[in-house]
Amino acid sequence: MDTETYKKAIEEAFARMRGKERDPYRPVYHLTPLAGTLADPNGLCRIGETYHIYYVTNPLACQTQERTACVWGHYSTEDFVHYRREPVAVYPDDRRDRDGVYSGSAYLHDGRLYFYYTGNVRHSGDYDYIHEGREQNVLRAESSDAIHFGNKLLLMTNEDFPADMTKHVRDPQMIEKDGTLYMLLGARTKEDRGCALVYKSGDMTHFELVNMLKTEEPFGYMWECPDLICLDGNSFLLACPQGIPHETYRFQNSHQCGYFPLQGDFTGACRLGGFVQFDYGFDFYAARTLKDGSRTLLIGWLGMSETDYGQTPSAEEGWDQVIAMPRELVLQDGHLYQRPLSELKALRGRHIAWNGRERFLFHSDCFELQLQPEGQQDLCVELREDCSLKYDAERQELVLRMGNVCGQGRDERRMRLEKLEKLAIYVDASVLEIYANEGYGVMTSRIFGKGNRLEVKAFRGTADYYNMNSFVIEDTAGA
Repeated sequence: MDTETYKKAIEEAFARMRGKERDPYRPVYHLTPLAGTLADPNGLCRIGETYHIYYVTNPLACQTQERTACVWGHYSTEDFVHYRREPVAVYPDDRRDRDGVYSGSAYLHDGRLYFYYTGNVRHSGDYDYIHEGREQNVLRAESSDAIHFGNKLLLMTNEDFPADMTKHVRDPQMIEKDGTLYMLLGARTKEDRGCALVYKSGDMTHFELVNMLKTEEPFGYMWECPDLICLDGNSFLLACPQGIPHETYRFQNSHQCGYFPLQGDFTGACRLGGFVQFDYGFDFYAARTLKDGSRTLLIGWLGMSETDYGQTPSAEEGWDQVIAMPRELVLQDGHLYQRPLSELKALRGRHIAWNGRERFLFHSDCFELQLQPEGQQDLCVELREDCSLKYDAERQELVLRMGNVCGQGRDERRMRLEKLEKLAIYVDASVLEIYANEGYGVMTSRIFGKGNRLEVKAFRGTADYYNMNSFVIEDTAGA
């Protein structure tokens, strides 16, 4: 459909959802789309005291079976508790992004915000859409207020990428180093090998290839959402490799999300270490970072679309998918820990402390639970109709199991854990986030079912339970 018709259809979808009461599956302290589906967080940035979280979203996806193009949605906040749902930031209104405004990043320069993103074009016909049949173009849009974007400019097409690349080259991430602007692009070679291309620019418009980041041995066929961070002088390449063989304790999802330690200079001679996944649950993907002073934040997509559980019961209510709780990355003993932002403690309500020697039984679908075991021991938490989280001290493993009711296609995820010293569990309607040992290991998942039962089996140690209050979200006009 043409752009104006599409915009009108989106506004009508938003209006219908504004008129509905909150359904039981919509979280209260996680961000969700007002209507349709949500995907990759993008364009994460801080301007003054305001944080901006843009994200790929398809507002019509839950009301039609037809293919419709995605746009960039937008939330803003000063404290990660009070939010504004801003108007749609970027529409697919150009010949080069007509089939979707795909992932990218933001770059702030001289008071203007620039989006670098992938414009998707999908041609009709008998194509494999890997080697032919699609375009993935790098475009730039700009804004003076971080709300309204225009001046789209085509920067690169598939013809500008190396000749040995497939049509899958996307998700530009902008990085400034020593006054020079660089761009990372996730890519898939014609030999089905994942990698990240590194470009540099002297004018923010023209780019030249300076490096290709890859592992010594092939690791997956495609790397999506590349990002680069430096913590305490140590560099890490973030990526989402696709096509990794599953293992009992690692790489259990259809696609992975994590990081490679990087030695050397990403613009020249360097080496990637072994891949470490961020999350051992069912639904965490497409994570990007936001530099916030001395902090590095990680914000990911709670979704896994290319699975049999990719569409959830939320879709029947007119919306689907979630943005995970923002996490702070902390480097400790060479490992990246993920810890919920301290700002989220402001959402804590009623507090119950108890001794683990007695079983704890409560009914709630929106809480934070902190468990502190004393010494090595088994631990068991049961949720709703058929979800359990168990630590087996002898096997040194943390296991999340879901039945048909809670899982809706999700079954079991396992994580190696030599010892369990602390366990933090966050439940928010249809969201479950689990942090082991101060974020050494994390499991994230959607969780369903109509029940709200929480039971902690007796154990040696102490525990704290908090009711969690809701985000305050202002829905601005046209959002």
